[in-house]
Amino acid sequence: MIISAIKVKQPLGEFYIAKIKAGDLLRISTSSVARYDKDGKLKGNQRPLDPKRLKAIANFIMSDEMSFPTSILIAANIDRDGGIVEKHDDRWTVEKTNTTDVFNLVIPDKVSSLIIDGQHRLNAFNYADSSCKEIELVCSIFLDLPNPYQAYLFATINGNQKRVDKSLALELFGYDVENEPQNTWSPEKLAVYLTRKFNFSKKSPLYQKIKLAPLYSEIDEIVNREQWLLSTAAMVEGIMSLISSNPQKDRDMLAMKRNSIWGDKTRQILSNNNRPVLRYLYISSKDDELYSILEKYFWSVKTILWDNATENSVILKTIGISVLFDILKNIIEKYDIQDSYDLYINKIRDINYSSNYFALSGGGKTKLKRILKYRLGFIQKHDLQESDIKFLQGIIE
Repeated sequence: MIISAIKVKQPLGEFYIAKIKAGDLLRISTSSVARYDKDGKLKGNQRPLDPKRLKAIANFIMSDEMSFPTSILIAANIDRDGGIVEKHDDRWTVEKTNTTDVFNLVIPDKVSSLIIDGQHRLNAFNYADSSCKEIELVCSIFLDLPNPYQAYLFATINGNQKRVDKSLALELFGYDVENEPQNTWSPEKLAVYLTRKFNFSKKSPLYQKIKLAPLYSEIDEIVNREQWLLSTAAMVEGIMSLISSNPQKDRDMLAMKRNSIWGDKTRQILSNNNRPVLRYLYISSKDDELYSILEKYFWSVKTILWDNATENSVILKTIGISVLFDILKNIIEKYDIQDSYDLYINKIRDINYSSNYFALSGGGKTKLKRILKYRLGFIQKHDLQESDIKFLQGIIE
């Protein structure tokens, strides 16, 4: 399916406005109810569907006064679990047209998007006459929108329209939307804040490098690859891995304490066993010091690895960013915090990051992690796979 769309630029990022028939949107999208999985991790960003409400909306849909002028918010290229769809054939893609700011969105005929806001409006069409599925709906479409921002949009939009249960808003949004003090921020909130600081600070090694934009595009005019580098999701998750073993548990604890008779509590109420490696900085609200460590590390990564990488290099992709955060944890654990990380990054500069050995499928992240840890002395040769050794010997290109 191909639809025309208008590109809109706002501070959060770019998105597209288009019209999609209700039946088509039901076929290619899903919603994700907020829930905890078996490991205690929060999944999803929506309230459960209310059948009574769906039937009431369906009656409105079948009436002569039916009108839904406000947008359905869609996170395209997001799977049912909230992860980014990586397989190119399963992704929404963007094609340029001859009209400024008007593009064609090419949409695969399968579930490849999440409804951020408007799930009741959309699902009510399943309770209405089948002919109603031909009705066109206004849609605002974000491509590759990370989980924290899906939750952010849902919480703030619904906070202005229909009040969301405060505990749910806290879990989804990551912090008190009513101007929460910085020293009470959850790990997710701090990670989002630092990610945005990296993106918008002109002195940052990641200045204007973190974009809410398609991961893949054959149209260089649409995605400026000289400016784009990594996804917001990869950066947020990487930072959180340095400061919390269980971000949801931390967030729940902070929310519980804020709602108690004792009033606001800072991060110091949280447990601190120095795991993960930079948790002590998070607990003591030394956010500037945390940012400084990351800044020094990524300056080394940028000048030694990223500036010399080819466009298809795995070190520029999500799995590469994830492994780089793992490597930073290992460096700090073994060598402590450094003024410069050039010594360590230089040890992994000659890896062939463009090799098919690190394909996105087939355990590419695990392979990359083993090889970088070996080069940095964190594991021994006997910890490598035979294929890793062949790769390092240049037998596998």
